[in-house]
Amino acid sequence: MAGAFFSACGRILPVCVLFLLAALIFPSGIARAQERTEQCVKEVLQAVVHTSGSCLSELLRDISDEKERIQLIRKFVKPIQFLPDRTGYLYVYTLEGVVIGHGGMPELEGKNLIEHRDTRGFYDVRMAITTAKKGGGFFEHYWRKPGQSGEFRKLTYVEVLDGTGCFIGSGAYVP
Repeated sequence: MAGAFFSACGRILPVCVLFLLAALIFPSGIARAQERTEQCVKEVLQAVVHTSGSCLSELLRDISDEKERIQLIRKFVKPIQFLPDRTGYLYVYTLEGVVIGHGGMPELEGKNLIEHRDTRGFYDVRMAITTAKKGGGFFEHYWRKPGQSGEFRKLTYVEVLDGTGCFIGSGAYVP
């Protein structure tokens, strides 16, 4: 019995040592791979948010009734899911912090989250508004994953919806 254990360890140990050595010798390669992955995620987020925002702004252009606009926004963001794990979704807030439409957490719709802080005390909705007003961009914060408890680190991209008092955004949960 002990012989089988040591035999198995003898086969596994060299593999573990190789992985450990690779991590020690090539940490920059691992870091570069993580940077490339994050850059790819940023490109996807920006493309989805910008394209969706352009389309939604165009659809809203000729609608003056506020209830109709809200219904259209909610209908627009609801079905959009992307990223391999389908955790990519869109949301639209007013520039005062009211959630108009939320593809991942529709229970937030109608609520003003201007005072919301993530688990680290960061005013994430305020940052989203500031970033969108400056022409759009990225920021990091912590947010709940739909269907899970706790908050997770998230990279978010937002921009103003032209012709509205709103911004559109999306994010990706990152390690």
